[in-house]
Amino acid sequence: MNNKTKKYLEKANKYFMPSLLHQYYEEPILVEDVNMEYMFDAEGNQYLDCFSGILVTNAGHCNPEITEKVAEQLERIQHVSTCFLTEAMVDLGEKLAEITPGNLQKSFIVNTGSEAVDGAINLARTYTQKENIVSLRHGYHGRTTTANAVTGVGSWRFIHPDPLGIHYAVNPYCYRCPLDKEYPSCDLACTVALEDTIKHACGGRVAGILIETIQGVGGYVIPPPGYFERIQKIAQKHEALLIIDEVQTGFGRTGKMFGIEHWNVEPDIICMAKGIANGFPMGAYIAKPKIADSFTAPSISTFGGNPVSSAATIANIDYLQQQKLWENAEEVGEYGLQKLKTIGENHDCVGEIRGKGLMIAIEIIKKNGSNREPGSQEAVNLMEHLKEEGVIAGKAGAHGSVVRFAPPLTISKEQMDKAVEAMDSSLAKL
Repeated sequence: MNNKTKKYLEKANKYFMPSLLHQYYEEPILVEDVNMEYMFDAEGNQYLDCFSGILVTNAGHCNPEITEKVAEQLERIQHVSTCFLTEAMVDLGEKLAEITPGNLQKSFIVNTGSEAVDGAINLARTYTQKENIVSLRHGYHGRTTTANAVTGVGSWRFIHPDPLGIHYAVNPYCYRCPLDKEYPSCDLACTVALEDTIKHACGGRVAGILIETIQGVGGYVIPPPGYFERIQKIAQKHEALLIIDEVQTGFGRTGKMFGIEHWNVEPDIICMAKGIANGFPMGAYIAKPKIADSFTAPSISTFGGNPVSSAATIANIDYLQQQKLWENAEEVGEYGLQKLKTIGENHDCVGEIRGKGLMIAIEIIKKNGSNREPGSQEAVNLMEHLKEEGVIAGKAGAHGSVVRFAPPLTISKEQMDKAVEAMDSSLAKL
């Protein structure tokens, strides 16, 4: 660690709360510069960023086409609040209605994914006049009080006491099935368990079922075929709203503009953030008109719909559409996934490699462990080795044993080859 990095680490420890300082790596990185798929530290090292600022910079760091549009907006209007209309905010609402699946039309613009989830839950309760929300174990939905309450990952639950009316169902984690079954002979037993939660924990009264398309912090848990279709039928049966959390999966990440488009269902509400504005603070939840129109109580958002963030969002979506980056995510993601699966066969510390688009997980297990024992420390070590190889990755999973690849959607096959080679070399070091 050079003197400059050490200096800023000492300052951070002095001026920030400990909760904010969960840094990756034994020697944290002081980021000094970025450029599309790359990050550069204070020592001049270059890293291929396969984490995209936690799945945010889908169009690449400091994408010049987006930056140009943001600069133009900065020259005109920087802030007015939602008490006034701006072209950027209203155009954004129209744009979100155009790109979201089904009959989703009316948005509420906020700043973060946590706010979007909070708002969606409030809307579901307002519309249905029911209080219970069912979410999934290992799901992650944010840091605000309600968003944290519906989070089903123990290590990320810190709000006490929890609000009433939140219930957790088992997740469709086929690699570590919580019901000890195997797909497809299980006949989607996890959906039966979810309905059992509605019947018994909720007394049949449920406002909404909240599910990430693919669990992010949970370790890129991908539901099996038929799962969402079954969940939607359950929601309709109990007159509950299907709330889909696309905070990590939205905006081309999985090979579709929104992850839920991989399944034949139509959400009642979608929550979004992260990749929506390529790094600018922005979040939103969008609903079907009939549902949205039930929210009539006066409400404002001081920074929601900020004209600069709105301009960044529109520019980001335009860039994704012009370049059809979801197609690159699908092509390069599948290319990388198959290459990673091939090298994974040579390392007995690899439990499973799974993914959809540019959302790829490498589940690490102990080499000599039984019952797929999670390799939590091994995952930490793997991250360090990848850093030495010039690749930044993320870490996730209920046990912290999943290393995740989620590079910008602009990544090339040649760059993916670099990431795969680094993973092969790093696994060998374990």
